[in-house]
Amino acid sequence: SGKGLSVQIFWYHIIGVVVYIWASLHQHRCLVILANLRKSKSGEVLSLHHRIPFGDWFERVSCPHYFAELLIYISMAITFGCHNVTWWFVVMYVFFNQALAAVLCHEFYQEKFTSYPKHRKAFIPFMF
Repeated sequence: SGKGLSVQIFWYHIIGVVVYIWASLHQHRCLVILANLRKSKSGEVLSLHHRIPFGDWFERVSCPHYFAELLIYISMAITFGCHNVTWWFVVMYVFFNQALAAVLCHEFYQEKFTSYPKHRKAFIPFMF
């Protein structure tokens, strides 16, 4: 048809992909932090006990990997042009699922650790 690939790429595709990469990197960092809580520097599992995670988005929320998961799904909705109603239902499902899991995890941390940081939210930084 004579149209190049660049004509088919819209601003929301770029924003969606950038948010996807950004959220995926943070999710990976947070999962590495969680895994390293139980391992030695050589990678050997030392303990199966829970510890308080610190670093990256853990400084603001108890479950940043859940928040990153939500951002990944939102980024796909952006990439779809924000008008795919079915996908927004998927995003809402992920939101409620991850929010519930984050609240339960946050309550667990608060009950188990008396020194747990009081400023941390459960799921969304500065909000929830």
